[in-house]
Amino acid sequence: MLRLGLVRHAKSSWDYPDLNDHDRPLNKRGKRDAPIMAAKAQELFGVPDLLLSSTALRAYTTAKTFQEEMSLKEGQLEKNGDLYHASIEDVMNCISMIDDKVSFALIFGHNPTTTYLANSFNGDMIDNVPTCGLIMLESTASSWMELEPTNTKRVAFIYPKLYV
Repeated sequence: MLRLGLVRHAKSSWDYPDLNDHDRPLNKRGKRDAPIMAAKAQELFGVPDLLLSSTALRAYTTAKTFQEEMSLKEGQLEKNGDLYHASIEDVMNCISMIDDKVSFALIFGHNPTTTYLANSFNGDMIDNVPTCGLIMLESTASSWMELEPTNTKRVAFIYPKLYV
């Protein structure tokens, strides 16, 4: 069984209007929520083999916080530029390229794609995945290339307001 978590980056700052969108940092709430959600994710789902993050600063900082909280090695966090401004198809393509030695991965991305992708799998409709929200999926696919909505289901949806 493959397990996949879809994580929307933690809350970002809008304090610097001249900054490029790609370079926006986390705000105070984002910095508070990311370690809480990393600890909760580890408690509920265990430690992933791989963290795959958008190159945007807010997503990568969220992923880096999860890496630190979960005591993962440097090689277990990868950046992928295709996850920034990604479509559902872009994210699914990134998923299909995960090494089959990995059985549990977390992908750190952005809305609205995270919400749209989450809703493509069986489960109750999600209006919006809030910042630092995590959707946990389980798949009967034998490889990441075969993972799709017909063989994968949502098993959990957690977000900061459940714990803060």
